[in-house]
Amino acid sequence: MKLKGNYQIKQIADQKVAVYCTEDTADLRHAVSLSGSAEIIFKELLSGAEKDDLIRRLTENYDISEETAKKDVTDFLKLLYSYNLLDG
Repeated sequence: MKLKGNYQIKQIADQKVAVYCTEDTADLRHAVSLSGSAEIIFKELLSGAEKDDLIRRLTENYDISEETAKKDVTDFLKLLYSYNLLDG
């Protein structure tokens, strides 16, 4: 899976945010606030991870079942697609 554009995770106040970046600036109009699990998923997407990788990372980091992780990943990916942030 591939994110559209160049996103970086930034700390803004007390919140982690995925921000669209160009060579010299961050565009906060295209920022996505991230929960702890969303940050893990987004970091994995930045490195080109596939859905199964995302599910595995959540089960490794949280005491949740694979079924719960699959639902959480699917829901987050749908959100990213709805914002037109993912290719494919």
